[in-house]
Amino acid sequence: GGFRVSAVSKNGIIAAGENELRRIYGVQFHPEVDLTPDGTQMFRNFLFEVCGLQASFTLQNRMSRAMEYIRDKVGDKQKVLCLVSGGVDSSVCCALLQKALQADDG
Repeated sequence: GGFRVSAVSKNGIIAAGENELRRIYGVQFHPEVDLTPDGTQMFRNFLFEVCGLQASFTLQNRMSRAMEYIRDKVGDKQKVLCLVSGGVDSSVCCALLQKALQADDG
């Protein structure tokens, strides 16, 4: 089985496609932005219905796990060079590195 178009924009542009047999799904838009009707529900359906995940995490425990991973990888004596492009990913990475590796001054 091949892919099929699941959604098109009002301009006729393909917005989503899927191969249900192979469980491959893709979207060509941003369901996370406020302007997308039912975007949150789309994420919920994908994460919990399609992928079978459970909502057992919080942003707080995600941050704690990321910082623990950074500390384990970097160690006590290592130095890290972080270049920031100004985008979200590199900015978050830099903030996590700084928070995880800051000196504990009590």
